[in-house]
Amino acid sequence: MIIGIGTDFLDIRRLNNILKKYEKKFIDRIYGKNEIEIVNDIIKNSNKYYGKRFAAKEATWKALSPIRGTGLAFKEIETLNDDNGRPYLFFTGKTKIYIENCEKKLKKKLKFDISLTDDSNYVLAFVVISLAPHM
Repeated sequence: MIIGIGTDFLDIRRLNNILKKYEKKFIDRIYGKNEIEIVNDIIKNSNKYYGKRFAAKEATWKALSPIRGTGLAFKEIETLNDDNGRPYLFFTGKTKIYIENCEKKLKKKLKFDISLTDDSNYVLAFVVISLAPHM
């Protein structure tokens, strides 16, 4: 059963302008520590990396459909990659608690699937939240 769907499409040039103006202040406010460590260590095209992660945060927010003031923070929604490069969502802080509370209400675990893509100046993120199958 699908609980939520979210998508976001971002023009990297728009993000580039924000990064030029606010750079570290914006990055520290929006991105989680794991995302920042990865880009500092291995990513050559950091603007595309940050763009995909920003779109993922937006898409996840839309899929969760939170009520304003619930305390969710973009910084607490991280997109990481497994050993095969597949993206997955990692939650911390109040956002993690929000999701755990949703699971308690539903009496089921939530499953988050994410797909990211890019082409020249654009990135796209698509998130589907469903009930996790019983194991």
